[in-house]
Parts: sequence; structure tokens; C-alpha cells
Amino acid sequence: MIDESKARAWFDWALHEARKESVRDVEMSLHAAESALTRFANNTIHQNVSDESRGASIRVAIGQRTARVSTNRLEETSIRRATAQAIELARANEEDPGLPSMALPEPIEPAARWDEQTAALPAEARATAVREAIAAIAARSAIAAGIYSNERSTQIILNSNGVFARHDETGAAFSVTATATDSSGWAKASAVRASDIDTLALARSAAEKAALSSEPKRLEPGVYRVVLEPAAVLDLVGQIFGDCSATALDEERSFLNGRLDQRIFGPNITIRDDVRHPLQNGAPFDGEGVPRRALTLFENGHPREMPYSR
Repeated sequence: MIDESKARAWFDWALHEARKESVRDVEMSLHAAESALTRFANNTIHQNVSDESRGASIRVAIGQRTARVSTNRLEETSIRRATAQAIELARANEEDPGLPSMALPEPIEPAARWDEQTAALPAEARATAVREAIAAIAARSAIAAGIYSNERSTQIILNSNGVFARHDETGAAFSVTATATDSSGWAKASAVRASDIDTLALARSAAEKAALSSEPKRLEPGVYRVVLEPAAVLDLVGQIFGDCSATALDEERSFLNGRLDQRIFGPNITIRDDVRHPLQNGAPFDGEGVPRRALTLFENGHPREMPYSR
């Protein structure tokens, strides 16, 4: 994706441009990603797409002023221009008395999230899995629709204090809906390794749910006890994670504003954010290259630890 020598060369261009303007503090965030997706509906594959992207985000700090400029052209002229624009913007900005100096290097425990087979998964492999899934659902007199995707990505952060943080990650996802005459069923899974996803089992599960929910009956409004499977829980709980941050709280856009001393969930609910858990994804460092640590966001239903940047 991006090798270290190229990353350091690009950063050197930015650093050289900043030094010309007597600017010492420079940070560069690099990203590169390749993704591919097979989409199907009405028991037929109707779309196969792939995408490749990469870019650099350059931030400079001048005293208590800072600014950032991004570019998706990773060649010398564009990186130098982006750096010069960041310097110009920083000098025009108001001072931020709370702005810390750029991060210093810290040891980062890696999070192993790379699988070569997933990174190189061909369209033919996705198509074969989708064909089998469609056949399983069609055999239950239902219609299949969904997606099967795989991706690989690299994130690198460097700064003028010596920070160099890198994270490489792969991922695959399969989502399928089986639609019958008067009902439907859904199943979804994602993983670092495509081989960990049993696409055929998911298709059969979706078809079984469609069969079990046939001939639906009206339920009157009320309180009902339900059991949610892991994929449904993730889609539901995932909506709250953006609110679990000091920034969201400070900007008063979190559902936790004014509720940090209250019990939010049932006493049987504890939620932890642990970047090194094998089922979690993401880099083991934040946007400045600072190591992430495990946090207990909620304990027995109560808010506990909120993520803060430096």
C-alpha cells in the first residue's frame, strides 16, 4: 500500500517546505485504501466495483496557531503546495491558548489486523460465495439481495518530533436479505479475515428467518421482551459510539450531556472499547499517533470513562 521509504520522503518534502518558512512543527497523516464490492439483488449479481484511494493531511503549528490542508496527489509539488497553504492558514487563524505541542514518540503495541488472502480476495471468489448464497435462499422460495466486500488499508502518522506510527488492516463483510411473499430475513457478518465469514450459513440463516416470520400478525403497542443477535446489537450500539467522546460532550451534541451521573442502560450492560480485542477494528493509535488504551465506556449501565485526546 505505502512503504515506509515513500512515507518518509513525502514527509521530508513537507518538512523542507515548512523550514523555508521557519516553521518547526509539522504533522502528516497518510492513508491508502483499496476496496472491492459485489452487489446482488433479485437472485442475480448486478454490480461489481472496486475503488482505490490515497491521500495526505498536513498540519502545521505556529505558536498557538494551527491549520490543516489535505491533498490526494502524493507528488512533491502538491505536498509542498499543501504545506504552504497550511502555513498561510495557520498564520491567519486566531490563537488557541489550549493547543498542546505536537505529540512525542511513544511505544505502540501493534494490533494484528492483516490477512493476505483477504487483501487479495478476487472478484471470482466473491461471486462463487454469492452464487452459493443465492442458491440456498432460492431453494427456500425466497429472493436474495445483499453485498459481499473486501478491503485493505494503511494509515501512517509522522511528525517533526519523531513520531512514526503505522497500521495495516484488512476486512471483509457479507450482508444478505432473504425476501419471501410476506416476510423477510437478514444476516450479516464482518471480519478481518474473509475466511472467518461463513457466507452460506448466513444465507441459510436469512432464509430461515424469512420462513419463521411468514404470516405476520399485528401486535398492539406495548413493551415486549426481545432477543437480539450480535449483528443487530452491533448496528444498534454502534450508533452511540460517536457520542462517547470528550469532544462531543464539550460541544453539547452527545446524548450523554447532563446524564453522566445517571444509569443509561440496564445493570447487566457493560461496554468496553479495547482496540486490541480480536473482534474490534481500527488503529492502535489516535489521530496524532498517540497509543490508544482500553476504556470501560459503560459499567453496569453507568457511564464511566470517556475518550480524551491530549
